[in-house]
Amino acid sequence: MKRIGVAAILLLGALSALAGEDYPPLKDADLIFQTSASNQSSAIFAATASAFTHMGIIKNDGGKISVIEAGGTVRETPLKAWVKRGVGSRVAIYRDPGLTPDEASRVLAAARTLYGRPYDIFFSFNNKAIYCSELPWLAYQAIGVPIGKVQKIAEINVDDKQVKNLIAQRWQSHAECAERGYDFAQCFKHILDQKLVTPASIAADPRFKPLYSDYP
Repeated sequence: MKRIGVAAILLLGALSALAGEDYPPLKDADLIFQTSASNQSSAIFAATASAFTHMGIIKNDGGKISVIEAGGTVRETPLKAWVKRGVGSRVAIYRDPGLTPDEASRVLAAARTLYGRPYDIFFSFNNKAIYCSELPWLAYQAIGVPIGKVQKIAEINVDDKQVKNLIAQRWQSHAECAERGYDFAQCFKHILDQKLVTPASIAADPRFKPLYSDYP
């Protein structure tokens, strides 16, 4: 089957549709997903077979909605600005209906302890940097709620050319590989053995129920 790109996926069957902003009332700790326009987004799409290549945590401060995200750093971004950064301005929003207001507050508090952390280009649990789906995973984990599926990088589609190219571009900056004096083949094997949690696996967690989507 011919592989098609992220943008094409979003346009199929919806060439004349416009992404909406008529969201239902949003609560603290809701999770929001989008297709990032970043350079690595196509590789994430290929690796996970999901259009959800970036995500964040909703914060509702008296009606002022922002997204806590791991972007350049872990930070808050106004919802409208966050949405506009995504391909087609499309989003999907999920909610854990069993989460209490107190638990939701504690999820946000846990996320706040990570503010300022740099973005993790290696999607690793073994450093102080944070990647997008690691942030909600850690925040929910802090209140004793496991979310998503932790799996080895080798378990996702690393055979795709875009995924291999992304690793090839970055491997020399991998701290653990540098410390061990690994060459590319050794570092690639090490990276494949790392564990991660993807936006796709969190969206697929039965704990979360779809609240809104303007994806076609």
